[in-house]
Amino acid sequence: MRRSWYELDTLLGMRCFISDTPGIGGRLRVRVRDFVVRERFEPCSDGEGEYLHFIMEKHNWDTIRAILELSRRLGVSSRRFGYAGTKDKRAYTVQRVSVRSVTRERLESLSIPGIKLHSFTKCRHGISLGDLLGNEFEIAVRRIEGEAGRVEEVIEATSEQIESRGVPNYFGYQRFGTVRPNTHLVGRAILRGELEEAVVWYIGRPFPGEKEDAKEARQVFDETRDPEAALRVFPRRLQYERSMLSWLRRSPSDYAGALRRLPKKLRKLLVHAYQGYLFNLVLSRMIEEGMDIRGRRIPLFGYRSTFSGGRQGEIEREVLEEEGVELESFRCPKMPELAQAGGERSACITVSPNWEVREDELTPGMRMGVFTFFLPPGSYATSVMREYMKADPLSY
Repeated sequence: MRRSWYELDTLLGMRCFISDTPGIGGRLRVRVRDFVVRERFEPCSDGEGEYLHFIMEKHNWDTIRAILELSRRLGVSSRRFGYAGTKDKRAYTVQRVSVRSVTRERLESLSIPGIKLHSFTKCRHGISLGDLLGNEFEIAVRRIEGEAGRVEEVIEATSEQIESRGVPNYFGYQRFGTVRPNTHLVGRAILRGELEEAVVWYIGRPFPGEKEDAKEARQVFDETRDPEAALRVFPRRLQYERSMLSWLRRSPSDYAGALRRLPKKLRKLLVHAYQGYLFNLVLSRMIEEGMDIRGRRIPLFGYRSTFSGGRQGEIEREVLEEEGVELESFRCPKMPELAQAGGERSACITVSPNWEVREDELTPGMRMGVFTFFLPPGSYATSVMREYMKADPLSY
């Protein structure tokens, strides 16, 4: 075990590496095609029904915004669409989507840069979150320094360790964000019933890595709490924040109403992010104490959750107490549509990546590593890659 020395890892509860190798460094996503994700799923074979299943290939679109764009172009509600998992914007992704009561011809007529739709099939049922077997990844790590032999030695040693110890099944950076890693903080405020605090975390409080115009606009809101003044300077691209500010301009102090300007799926993701943060904290503490994480499961806390036995259960209680939340907090009385009953998640990923090291053709004199592996639904490729790279989280 090795402690992470990165501030962002600490902020997101990812406080440990399970391997103690030095890491190869490098950078992900230098090009979009360096990070490829393909869903593996059971295809629908009905051939009839009110739902149309199709494959969406995309890059430079996150899943939620891509679905919103499809719904806008088609003039239908985004609630008609279903998908098995949210995919990152900074990747080339292939995923299955369903839509209700929309014809194949209408979808085929769309032309959206960065999005390709194909493989249409009628089906009697839609797609819900989790309706997939898992994801196949092909990931290139570029700009690795050092001789190829040394890089290969580190990768080999790391592979041996993660095969014997497992990979911590952390909720990865995509769940929280890296430039603006605050989704879990918004979720925590919602669960605590601190809705003004949740709005302030979403609209205000700039982070260092943001663009200057965004930081300046958020600072205006922090200093004035004046929706009108903030709207005058908020960039047009920050549509969600502008929608919330417009609501507050009409209905001052209606913070629940402002939050409800966000799509319901996004609001749920905010609470899910906080559940993920708590999971990461529990998992990190288990690793710090030398517990074997293989075969263990950790609660995704909700109002119906129960604590584990033994020392693990003590850790779970300690984390909730330190965070100032209780299981009943997940009923979310001020926004009951976001209530979470709870669940559980494997503490460990079992994975054995294939890999090769070669020259980085984009950066002469440096190496690149190409990794391919399969993960079950909900597991993050960055949780695997951080064990190999041990690089600054902004490199992922």
